[in-house]
Amino acid sequence: MLDNLRASRQFEAYLRDVRSVDHDKQLNAIRALGELRDKRAVEPTTDILRDKDPVVRAAAAKALGLIGDGRAGPALLKALLDKDAGVRKAAAQSFCDLADDLAVALAVRALTDQGAFVRAVAARALGRWMKRETIPPLVNALGDPEGEVRKVAAKALQRMGEQQWDQWVDGTPADFARLAASREARAIVPLTRALDDSNWRVRADVARGLAKFDAGAAAPLLIKRLKDEHAEVRRAAAEALGALGDKQGLEPLIFALDDMDAGVRAAAAAALDKLDPAAQ
Repeated sequence: MLDNLRASRQFEAYLRDVRSVDHDKQLNAIRALGELRDKRAVEPTTDILRDKDPVVRAAAAKALGLIGDGRAGPALLKALLDKDAGVRKAAAQSFCDLADDLAVALAVRALTDQGAFVRAVAARALGRWMKRETIPPLVNALGDPEGEVRKVAAKALQRMGEQQWDQWVDGTPADFARLAASREARAIVPLTRALDDSNWRVRADVARGLAKFDAGAAAPLLIKRLKDEHAEVRRAAAEALGALGDKQGLEPLIFALDDMDAGVRAAAAAALDKLDPAAQ
């Protein structure tokens, strides 16, 4: 009982000292709370992430990783955007050290965060935790516009026994063309994201590749791209619809015969000839 009382008093002293104006005392208290791994310290340590001193913020981030409570997840994700590189690094490491159910849910949501670094850290954490229920959102992340996020997601999937993705995705612009040529049914999920990529060449490569996928899933995506702002993408979509041979494409291809671009009109005509010669 005496030992417990002493430990409790020491814990309370550390909680006071994390607010100390004495820099060394404050840092020692933050580190001690992390080493104690007492979950009661999550909230006060999280508050320290707002300290004006980056050394103190980094120490708090490291301590939260040692404590390992998913309640610290939101604050650590926010700290990934800290202006100080040391804080960002500590927050990234600590977030990956959480691994409880709350942290897993946070990481899955963070895969769609606006910040590319946040998305990459989330993918890295999921790969470390190896929860198989997170495979679908990681596959979706293979369609991320940032190459580093795609690369980390592929590595995470590889750790979970999904080695094939690492063969096709290495974070380069060629990722989408390789995914499109893979014929892997689940690849249509990241490819759907890639059809909204700002690079028209990516959209065109994906449109061509969709000709190798199930028509029921691919045709609606290609029909939408018949209205793409870039003629090369529209032409690729028309050609792919012809290759798919799905009747869903008939009416949209007929409208494409009036496209302002001659190449698109020719591709639409050729596709219609495959689908239904009488349609023209």
